[in-house]
Amino acid sequence: MKNRYYVTITDLKGMKCYSFDKIIKKYLLILGIALLFSISALVIVVLVLNHKVKEYSYYRIQNEELVKKIDENKKEYLKQIEKTKKELSARELELENITVKVQEIEKLMGEDVDYKKELTETEKLDLAKMSVLERKLLLQVIPSGIPVVPFKGYSSLFGTREHPVLEKTIYHYGLDFKATKGTPIITQADGVVEFAGYNSGGFGNLVIVDHGYGFKTYYAHMSVITTKVGDIVRKGKKIGEVGSTGRSTGPHLHYEIHYLGKRVDPMSFTEWNIDNYNSLFEKEKGVKWQSLVEMIRHQMQAFQEKK
Repeated sequence: MKNRYYVTITDLKGMKCYSFDKIIKKYLLILGIALLFSISALVIVVLVLNHKVKEYSYYRIQNEELVKKIDENKKEYLKQIEKTKKELSARELELENITVKVQEIEKLMGEDVDYKKELTETEKLDLAKMSVLERKLLLQVIPSGIPVVPFKGYSSLFGTREHPVLEKTIYHYGLDFKATKGTPIITQADGVVEFAGYNSGGFGNLVIVDHGYGFKTYYAHMSVITTKVGDIVRKGKKIGEVGSTGRSTGPHLHYEIHYLGKRVDPMSFTEWNIDNYNSLFEKEKGVKWQSLVEMIRHQMQAFQEKK
C-alpha cells in the first residue's frame, strides 16, 4: 500500500476513490516535463519565425527601394547618354571643320617644305602689313609662349645631346623645361585633344593637341592629366601637371611642336609674341607663312560676312 496513491473525487452522486502506483506518477511527471519542453520549443520556433518574417519584410522593402533607385539611375543614365551623344555630335562637327581646315592648309602648303628657302620681299611686306586683329588671331591658333607656369628655364634644348637614360648621343626633338612636380602645364594654342594617356615609347603620361593649320604640340612625362581625348581646349588652358613618368630622370616637361608631321625647334615659338611678331617668320623658314596668313584672312572675312 506504500507504493500506491489514492485520489478521492466527491460529487452529487457520491464519492469515488482512485488509486495510482508510484511508477505512474513518474511517467506523468516525465510526460509533464516533455510537454513543457515541447511548448517552450514551439514558442521559440514561433518567435524565430516571427523574426524571420520581420527580417524578410525589411529586406523586401530594401529590395523595392533598391529597384526603384536602380530605375531612377537607369533613367538618369539614359539622359546622360543622350546628352553625351549630342555633345559628341557637336564635337564631331567641330572636328570635321578642323580636319577640313587642316586638309585645305596642307593642300596649299604641300609636304615638300624647303627649310632653307628665304621669304621673298613681297612675302615679307605682306606679313608686315598684317592687322593687329590678324596678328592676335595667329598668336591664338599657332603655338606660342611658355607651356609651364612659372617658367624656370630649360634643362635640355632641341638638337643633339647625350641622353641621360639611354647614355648615348641621340637627337633631342623638343625642349625640356625645368619644373617641380605638380607645376601646371598649359596649351600654347587653341585646338582639340588628340591623345591623352600613357605612352609606352618613353613619353610616359602624354597629351597631344591638334591645333589645325598643320600644327600639333606634345606634352610629355606628366604626373597628372586633366583633359581627355576630344576636348576642345583654348590657349592657356591647363591640361595637366609636370611629372617624371616614362623615360625620365626627374620632374620636367618635354615639349614638342610638329608641323605637317615634322618636328620643329620650339624655341622660336616660345619666344614669339606681339612685340617681336615678325621674328618667327624669319627664324622658322620651314612654315609657309604666306599661305597660312592667306587662310587666316579668308576665314576672318567669311566670319565677318556671317555677322
